Amino acid sequence: MASETISLWGIPLKYLSLIILVVQNSALILVMRYTRASVPEDQLYLASTAVVMSEVMKALVCIALLFFAPPPGKRTFKRLVRNLNRELIVQWRETLKLSIPAGLYLIQNNLQYLAVSNLDAATFQVTYQLKIITTAFFSVIILRRSLNKLKWIAITLLTVGIALVVLPRNATLSTFGSFLSQTTLSDDRSDDMDDAVDSVGNQSNMKGYVAVLLACFLSGLAGVYFEKILKSPVVKPQPKYTRFESVGDKELGEDTNSRKSSVELDEEDPVSGMEDDGVPQSAQVWVRNIQMSLFSLLFGLVFVVGIQDGRKVATDGFFAHYNILTWVVISIQAIGGLIVALVVKYADNILKGFATSISIILSMLVSVWLFNFIISGPFVLGAALVIFATRLYGM
Repeated sequence: MASETISLWGIPLKYLSLIILVVQNSALILVMRYTRASVPEDQLYLASTAVVMSEVMKALVCIALLFFAPPPGKRTFKRLVRNLNRELIVQWRETLKLSIPAGLYLIQNNLQYLAVSNLDAATFQVTYQLKIITTAFFSVIILRRSLNKLKWIAITLLTVGIALVVLPRNATLSTFGSFLSQTTLSDDRSDDMDDAVDSVGNQSNMKGYVAVLLACFLSGLAGVYFEKILKSPVVKPQPKYTRFESVGDKELGEDTNSRKSSVELDEEDPVSGMEDDGVPQSAQVWVRNIQMSLFSLLFGLVFVVGIQDGRKVATDGFFAHYNILTWVVISIQAIGGLIVALVVKYADNILKGFATSISIILSMLVSVWLFNFIISGPFVLGAALVIFATRLYGM
């Protein structure tokens, strides 16, 4: 069945996942920025532990989705354990492939926290859109995807449009060229309606710029590599059976692996019945995310939490300075990872980048109501460029 025919509530899953991703991304940056910039530095929760907990939550959700994937009459914990054993251990070569994007995403997520801690929301949103360019680049290099001139023009217009949209509201078009050379954007905001998320907290813009640029590079590489794995057929191991051979079998040249003995093949064999008792094709995306979360947890706990923040964890505890908003950020990020998986399964990474870009416009519109944001000329022009670029890319 083609992905375009899969729908939920009458909406094609391809577009439904994009819509949900737009909403998810609109909320993530603002809440994350608030939790990182609204408290003193010594009261910050550890980003490394937050990333690990996000992976834990994502893995648990995927396991639950995998349990409910079969028809109602076949949903048993025994079947779930058997499927996990087959997918994670028996097919260990397929699992090992996910170690690369898992490590890349782990670094990217930690860099995202670092960038949001040191850059105001507008600057982060502008520079983070460079991941569209890196995604397109790696799509051409790794997936051998051909992009015509219209698509490259659309990507360029989208980047410019988003940059215009997230400029400070007091900025004019003449400030766009010198935007990246500014040491801080807070000097342009002189009224009392400045967002708390943009004016509170210690910032190091250079550290933030480096973090977001590295995050964009890793995001493009990891996303495209993950897409390649998701859309590649799974190579399943061929079961080998041994049977008592007779002299007649050898003389006739019979293939002893072509038949199986009912005595020697146990029905609980993890490889047997793959077609009838295996993971449905539609649920492979959850298996991939479980595999990736396992590597992310391993790398995160050992190399990031253990080595980088080990002393802080030993002194203050793993969940030091957590609050409700911290768990909100963790939850949004975990759900966002699953939505991204759906997008790259039923669409592609460049469309995912466009959905993320459109979410910035949505967040700006919501800011008009929540933070009395004033829509400026650059905002109107940028929004028009984004809409035109999205239409141009679909041609």
